[in-house]
Formats: sequence, structure tokens, C-alpha cells
Amino acid sequence: MGHRSKTKSIKAKAPSSSKRVPAHRVAKSYHVPESATEIPKDSVNRRIVFRFDCVDLEADCPWSLAHMSDEEHRLLLLKMRDFEKATVGEIISPSYQAFTCYPDFTQCPNQTPQDRLAKYYEREGDALARFRLGGTGRLYGFLVGNEFHILWWDPNHEVWPSTRKHT
Repeated sequence: MGHRSKTKSIKAKAPSSSKRVPAHRVAKSYHVPESATEIPKDSVNRRIVFRFDCVDLEADCPWSLAHMSDEEHRLLLLKMRDFEKATVGEIISPSYQAFTCYPDFTQCPNQTPQDRLAKYYEREGDALARFRLGGTGRLYGFLVGNEFHILWWDPNHEVWPSTRKHT
């Protein structure tokens, strides 16, 4: 039998290669509601799963999975396989240091990802989050229940740069 997700929908705006939103119409900030950080109790004991329905494959995306090297792709698949062994409760616990949730993305020091979210995505609910893959590599997406909807691959820690060295 097929599995139907009972989570809120996240819709990527239809790519428009011929029509671009004028710069003055791109929102200057993107706010994820505070309630978005609350994980439904029925999701806490479920294993994390990865979804590819929100991947940013636009040609102008600096963090597109389409730009990954073969070695980065291999590393990503190995890490995703490991992450899928964990439950949402384990991943969101403070002791699990490979996951971070950003409840207010307007605090991001890099304006480019905020602009991309406003330009390409219509969504309600859950916060933007990321997995750390070791070194500087990060996988960004939307956590909805136990589903992580992949958005960007950030090999150089540019989406939300750290003020600490070597992270």
C-alpha cells in the first residue's frame, strides 16, 4: 500500500526561466513562525526521512545539489543513510550536534538565502533546518514532522556562516 504524508504542504514556486521577479519585488526578509519549531509528538519517535520535492535546481542557485562533485555526492548519500537511522527526537536533542533548526531565518547574516526563499517558495509552518555533514558541508531544508525536505547543499558553510573558525 502507498504511504500518504499527513504533513503540511510546501510548494516550490514554479521555476520561471523566462520571467524573473524584479529586484525591487523580492522580499527583504523571511520569517518562520515561532510555532514552527514545535515537533508533533507523533513525529518524535519516527525515523527521519528525506524528501526531494523542494530541491532548488534553479540555474542561478549557488547551493544547488546539481553543482555537487562526485565525492560530495558520495559523502552526502553516506551521511543521509546514517541520519535516517535516527528518530526525530534523537536528531533534535541537544546532544545530537549534527542538526540545527532556525526558527527565525531573518537573523541569517547572509541575505541571499532569505531572498531565494521569498522568491521561489510559498510555504506555511516548519522552520528552516540544516544537517552538518562534517567540515564545512551543510544540507539545508524544511523539517515537517519526520520529513526533511531538502533545499540546498552548502559545501562551504555560506548560507548561515559561522563566526567560529573551522566550522
